[in-house]
Amino acid sequence: MLSKQNDENWLWSRRLGHLRFYQIRKACKFKVVHDLPDINIPENTICKPCQIDKQTRAHFIEKEGSASKPLELVHTNLCGPSRKKSPRGEEYFIFFIDDFSRMCWIGLLKHKDEPFEKFQAFKALVENESDQKIKCLRSDRGGEFTSD
Repeated sequence: MLSKQNDENWLWSRRLGHLRFYQIRKACKFKVVHDLPDINIPENTICKPCQIDKQTRAHFIEKEGSASKPLELVHTNLCGPSRKKSPRGEEYFIFFIDDFSRMCWIGLLKHKDEPFEKFQAFKALVENESDQKIKCLRSDRGGEFTSD
């Protein structure tokens, strides 16, 4: 069971942002904090939040399934309708992002049934420019490529 004095020591440690006890003692000695009582260093000075704060984080590991060359994996999504139409009347847009290079292509659409035609145009463009083939197209399965 902790004594009342020990509880007060921990309370001041928490109030001062989990400051180490020897630093609190130093602040008390030099009267840096007004009305700071004389703090005793408890026997057990291990505090869970302090331990967590001192832990190091592991580096991010590259996810499996990321592309190792251009057009190996292309992400796509259809967005809209937007509140305002473009000057030519488009209110939807579709984007394609190459996972390897993070290059982004955007196509404007007047109707929600046009994504497949935009994809065909995009595919012809990028495969012709890069001499690579699209291997995988990843979408949110919203049905834009499976509708009639």
